[in-house]
Amino acid sequence: MRFLLRRLLLFVATLLGISLVIFAALRILPGDLATIMAGLNSPPERVEALRQQLGLNRPLPRQYLDWMGGLFRGDFGLSMLTGRPIASQVAARSAITFPLISLGLLLALLIGIPLGCASLMVSSPRMRSFYHILSIVGGSIPALWGVSC
Repeated sequence: MRFLLRRLLLFVATLLGISLVIFAALRILPGDLATIMAGLNSPPERVEALRQQLGLNRPLPRQYLDWMGGLFRGDFGLSMLTGRPIASQVAARSAITFPLISLGLLLALLIGIPLGCASLMVSSPRMRSFYHILSIVGGSIPALWGVSC
């Protein structure tokens, strides 16, 4: 139980660290987000209104807390390029990606479990090495290659 609790706390700390890195990377990138979204030739009033609408005029800690709150509510924000909600773009792409992932995982299980059982049943060290190398090579091949074949 202690092991699981420690792993869970490590997982939460890692997610927090990753979120801080992502947030900082988005703020450090060159160019003002409001200027880019409004257009380079937009009047300053439009840029300032967009900056206020996006909350970019608030202090960074407040922006981070708002961003994390949105993530917990499932609001991933708006795309910098299209201005559309990111959640709808992720949903559209996941309709294609998740079936491919599932099919690749099923294919890996259908091949991997019998090979694993066969490697346990052989007594020859050479055959065990062969199965071991085969599993490493098979695990190194991207799953989508196996699905597309």
